[in-house]
Amino acid sequence: MEINSETVAVVTGGANGIGLALGEALIGRGARVALADINGERAKSVAAALGERARGYACDVTDPASLAALADAVVGDFGGVDLLFVNAGIALGGTVIDIAPQEIQWLYDVNVIGAVSTVRAFYPALEARSAEKGAARIVFTGSENSVGLPALGPASVYTSTKHAILGIADALRRDLQETKVTVAIFCPGLTATRLWDARALRHDRYGGPVKMPEEEGAAMDAHLKAAGQDPALTARICLDGVVQDEFIIITDPVIRTFAERRHGEVGEALDRLDTRLADYGIASADGN
Repeated sequence: MEINSETVAVVTGGANGIGLALGEALIGRGARVALADINGERAKSVAAALGERARGYACDVTDPASLAALADAVVGDFGGVDLLFVNAGIALGGTVIDIAPQEIQWLYDVNVIGAVSTVRAFYPALEARSAEKGAARIVFTGSENSVGLPALGPASVYTSTKHAILGIADALRRDLQETKVTVAIFCPGLTATRLWDARALRHDRYGGPVKMPEEEGAAMDAHLKAAGQDPALTARICLDGVVQDEFIIITDPVIRTFAERRHGEVGEALDRLDTRLADYGIASADGN
């Protein structure tokens, strides 16, 4: 799928981090871009800095009415949508055992239900555009956590939401295979963003905003700057994959280690099944 001056792209979570980097990269390729974010003032500010080809919007992906209003506004302002980047997301640490129930709900409402609701809100515009131009595309922001389990500190529920995004993207690809709307998921590794500071904009119903102590935040920023990938590179790789019509777009080579570990475990489980079925006198599905 080409990205050029006729392309209209929507990026949720577009006011900072990977979302903003995607917006900048899209503008660099000539596209017109709608940056949507729960921090609407920042979205409008960064869009203004990007120039006349960008516009900023306030949107809460946990609110279907907010998403519907965003879709209407974008179509009204830009005339249609070619690319939808389902990028808004939050990250929290904690294991399945110790994370607070309200934070489990928040993670799933933003990362999973919010992603589904975003697609549902924009699908009519994407379908109309694909009928007009022959193609439209949905791009989910997954994670290294979508394809394996990184050797980082525990963020177990977050990891499960990113597994869910891979499942949603794969199922949607199947659901839309008879249409001209295609699907991708890009899976960044550790990236130098402020995703760790998600609680600063947390909804009241999930516990309200909490600002991380300045010293702790500075330490996180320093660590991610040293160890994380530059968001500009992450966005560049993502857009290259979109242009090449790839389904899974990997942005960091470190992901290979735990992705192959997961693949190997599945292969070993299937081999064990073949042995068990043979012991039962049953042929496996592949005829062995």
